[in-house]
Amino acid sequence: MRVSVGILSFAAFSILAGCGTKTQKAGPEPVPVNAEIVATQQVQPNWSYSGEIRPDTEVQLAFKEPGYVAALYRMKGADGRMRDVQVGDEIPAGAALAHLRSSDYEASLNAAVGQQGAMQGALEASRAELGRAKASQAKADLDFDRAQALYAAKAMTRPDYDAAVEHHTAATANAEAAVRQIEARRGQLNVALGQTVSARINLGDTNLTAPMPGVIVQKNVELGSLVAAGTTAFTLDDTRVVKVNFGVPDSMLAHLKLGAAVPVQLEALQGQRLTGRITEIAASANRESRVFNIEVSLPNRDRSLKVGMIASIRIERADAQNVPVVPMTALTTAESGSKNYSVFTIKERDGKQFAQLKSVRIGDNFGKLVVIDEGLAPGERIIVNRTNQLSDGSPIRVVN
Repeated sequence: MRVSVGILSFAAFSILAGCGTKTQKAGPEPVPVNAEIVATQQVQPNWSYSGEIRPDTEVQLAFKEPGYVAALYRMKGADGRMRDVQVGDEIPAGAALAHLRSSDYEASLNAAVGQQGAMQGALEASRAELGRAKASQAKADLDFDRAQALYAAKAMTRPDYDAAVEHHTAATANAEAAVRQIEARRGQLNVALGQTVSARINLGDTNLTAPMPGVIVQKNVELGSLVAAGTTAFTLDDTRVVKVNFGVPDSMLAHLKLGAAVPVQLEALQGQRLTGRITEIAASANRESRVFNIEVSLPNRDRSLKVGMIASIRIERADAQNVPVVPMTALTTAESGSKNYSVFTIKERDGKQFAQLKSVRIGDNFGKLVVIDEGLAPGERIIVNRTNQLSDGSPIRVVN
């Protein structure tokens, strides 16, 4: 029995040893892949930006004076009937959009005009009084000169001379008082004139008039509303020309010139392409976003461009250049909402080939090729298929 146990033990050890030899790991099999060399292609670089359609001018129309809204601008509606102005209506320049009840302001104007007339009458009376005072003063001057001569010749008594002096002094004082009264009346008349002008302006301000043609985009009053001074009644947009504003980094400023034509596309109008012109380039960057604001103006004669539409602007570089391009199948692991991707390049070590993950930033695509803005140089070898089966360091076998 001992011999049999020993033989069995040796056999078992041999079997286990054999099993151990068979379970040794030989490593993952290389993934067969296709590789290409990064080529270059002559392209005309361009950059795309998005912006929002804004009016050329936007004006908030407010009442200067308080009061009740007595009337609103009326126009023909879609059903052919006349109705009050509403949001979306196109308004001609000079249209009286709203009118306040004017009776109170008319009464103030009438009172001011009456006061002005009274002050004018008082001034005329003072002028007449001055004429009489000057005539009395002239007579008093002659009498005083005669009295002086008689008194010097001892032909007039002292009491008569003193009376002549007193009469002359009183006449002079009356004339001076008449002059001062006229000056006071003129001041009162000027005040009355100012009150009349102010009352007439206030009466005119009961009409709220459109300073330009445009579209009503906001309406805050209705017929019969009581409004306070400064209340914004309407917001009016001039959309005969519209603007698209967008921000660019400082590296783009060299490619932008005032007056340059740029293509603008609007998806809301079935991708319609228009041509705008750069009308403003900010002199300084926004302190928070660090981008420069660019303004592109578009003609809008048919009013088809509405405020708030999203527009795409394409800025093209004037000269073409050679840039690295790769097949789109080589891209992998995109970062959400960005142009940052990765590609697999080929690394050789100890006679073997491995996939090496490399970050790149892409530009525009041309058919099945995409421009590489950063991360790759012409001449590098990249893997163009089976990228979803690879990870950084995966063994590979190039089959083409």
